[in-house]
Amino acid sequence: MAGITQEAFFASIGYEPHAEQVRFHRSKARFRLPVCGRRFGKSTMAGRDLEPKLFQPKKRFWIVGPTYDLAEKEFRVVWDDLIVGKALGRDKRVKKAYSKRVGDMYIEFPWGTRLEVRSADHPEFLVGEALDGVIMSEAAKQKKETWERFVRPSLADRRGFADFPTTPEGFNWLYDEWRYGQNPDFPDYESWKFPSWANKVVYPEGRTDPEIILLERTLTPEYFEQEIGADFASFVGKIFPEWDETSHVTQVPFIPELPNYIAFDWGYTNPLAAIEFQIGPWDTIRVWRVHYKAYTQLSEHVRILKAREQPEGYHLDLAFGDAADPEAAQYISQNLVPCWADPDAKSNWRDGIDLMRSFMKPDLEISFDEYGTPTYGPRFYVDHACAQFIKEMSNYRSNEPIKGRNVPEMGQKISDHGIDALRYGLVHLFRLGAHHLDEVYGHMQNHSSSIGIGQEDKTFPTSPGGLIKAEAGLFTQGMSF
Repeated sequence: MAGITQEAFFASIGYEPHAEQVRFHRSKARFRLPVCGRRFGKSTMAGRDLEPKLFQPKKRFWIVGPTYDLAEKEFRVVWDDLIVGKALGRDKRVKKAYSKRVGDMYIEFPWGTRLEVRSADHPEFLVGEALDGVIMSEAAKQKKETWERFVRPSLADRRGFADFPTTPEGFNWLYDEWRYGQNPDFPDYESWKFPSWANKVVYPEGRTDPEIILLERTLTPEYFEQEIGADFASFVGKIFPEWDETSHVTQVPFIPELPNYIAFDWGYTNPLAAIEFQIGPWDTIRVWRVHYKAYTQLSEHVRILKAREQPEGYHLDLAFGDAADPEAAQYISQNLVPCWADPDAKSNWRDGIDLMRSFMKPDLEISFDEYGTPTYGPRFYVDHACAQFIKEMSNYRSNEPIKGRNVPEMGQKISDHGIDALRYGLVHLFRLGAHHLDEVYGHMQNHSSSIGIGQEDKTFPTSPGGLIKAEAGLFTQGMSF
């Protein structure tokens, strides 16, 4: 059976993957991270994806789990299909063992290929092997050290692959790996979020399946979103429930035809955050570049910002800042670009948060199918390169309630500097009158009306009909570098 194709092998064992499993099987990425809800079928998917590779000669593969018990799930799939289903267990040349209790699980084929199960509970058994591939079973439950110190180096010699089938467990090390798979700058990685209801075999009616609805009604929202919805950011007090990396994080290039703003949250021991963003037609928020740095004087921040490599046609039209430090705003106005720091932009935290959330809702018609049915998307996009800001957005939460008291109307003052900066900017633009939509179209009059949103180019109308104008006039004095 050497050289058998994946499709032919799947047909030979009667495996018909559902639509989302097919996406995983067709991926050619070296590192694949399917984050799945329960009953999605991740163990079956990962195990059967490995099986055709086992017919290549002189290969070595591992299944690594946080425990032997958890790693056994993918091994059981391989065992049932090959040792039992294909009757390879009758061939005395096939060496094998299946003892979960003592941690002895392996299959060695006559053509010199070997599959072994290893446990992260016993790191002494995770060294010294050159591997062609590994399944990191329930990767979110494992330690970063297991992957970085023991497993990853073993894949270097043979340029081996790694699959990470798992249910998410918050923003741990796996989240950082998963983000590589969302970034086109890392073509060796591909990642997905597969909720439980994507398995139409178990849940024929998908998201509206009665069993899914029952689970949603009887489980806590946080548990449902994590274990069933495959959501990293499921926790009590989530402030941006609309935020979804798969929808809001994409490629966001600088577009010279659009106004360009920078918003500051001043800091010294805490990092100063500078969020650079553009406003497109239909009030689309486009965060395309960020700057974070602590223990640095403002003059040095300005020098760094000016020294950055700038895209073609770069210009900067206006800055916004925290009114708590008027001297900083004045310095930016004198040495970078006019800066607006109105105390009213900071006074109502809740209004600013509601404003940010309003752009995240999928209410913008971004495309139409062949029948003219619109597909809706958000009006809030962040470039993949803005990693620190993305992490803030995903992890922003309210404070824990104190017994006998209401929860304060404020987010936790932890890693929120970029959020605060953008909040000041948007409040200035959309509440205090800094933004006048005629400016957007003024920038565009001598240019094409086709402006990129996300990963594709979208065509917008050439008049601002239906768009919201700010009440006051424009306060800008552009500066180009």
